[in-house]
Amino acid sequence: MVDDVAGVAELGVLTASAAEWSVAVRRAEVIGRLGREPQVRIAEADEAATQLGISRRQVYELLKRWRAGSQVASDLLPRRSSGGRGRGRLPEEVEALLLEVIRSRYLTRQRRTVSAVYEEVVRQCRIRGVAVPSRGSLERRIGRLDPVASVTARQGADAARALRSAGGEPPVVEGLLEQVQIDHTVVDLEIVDERYRRPIGRPYVTVAIDVASRCVVGLVLTLEAPSALSVGLCLAHMATDKRPWLERLGVEAAWPMSGKPREIFTDYAETRVMPSWRESPRSMAVRRVRVRHSQSASRKARSGSGAW
Repeated sequence: MVDDVAGVAELGVLTASAAEWSVAVRRAEVIGRLGREPQVRIAEADEAATQLGISRRQVYELLKRWRAGSQVASDLLPRRSSGGRGRGRLPEEVEALLLEVIRSRYLTRQRRTVSAVYEEVVRQCRIRGVAVPSRGSLERRIGRLDPVASVTARQGADAARALRSAGGEPPVVEGLLEQVQIDHTVVDLEIVDERYRRPIGRPYVTVAIDVASRCVVGLVLTLEAPSALSVGLCLAHMATDKRPWLERLGVEAAWPMSGKPREIFTDYAETRVMPSWRESPRSMAVRRVRVRHSQSASRKARSGSGAW
């Protein structure tokens, strides 16, 4: 649906004025008759050009658009010029000079200001006898620089660390259950006993999420702290049909997601990566289990909260 709306907007259907629609309808009347002919003779094209007040070449161009499109008036709406938007307008020599000055003066540990860099651009242009670009041209090219590379060059790798992904490039996932990620979090409610209403504690939920579909494929709710047991129960719930489980709960809903994953990704703390936990996926013929260890993972393990 989004693609259809984007296509309509690109044709100008949503923004065309009444005058543009009038032109398109008139073109459709004339070009539509030509489009029914297997071959359009020069005399017929000239007659259509006279009726529309355009050249013969434009008639053939409209005919091409009519046959390639849906053969409706919107196919022949007047096209608007982009004005060269998105394309560089500076001479190649000036463009190369700008890039060279940015590399040699801006992307350095001296951290020169844009004003100082522009002064060098002006000086170099006068030495070479070429037109001086505007300061805005310089600022736009600086703005298009990769933020990580720019900060690394000017301030060092430590300063750019906050701009980088914590785990580098994510693995490519193409199919359902190709990769499942498991995590825990504390439920934001307090459980109390039935008789005295005294607090028992906050429950934990362990969830398995399929990366490709973003669907929850298994979950476990327990008052016990996250452990190898809760992970194993979540894996079992993920692999089994959910219909009997939903019927026991009296829930009338469809949960068609189930199956064995090829890979499991998690960032549990070292204390939870027990041999019994690793054996559970292997018994299900899971191809690989990856465990990420980090300070943030350890903090989440101690607090019982997950990164969702």
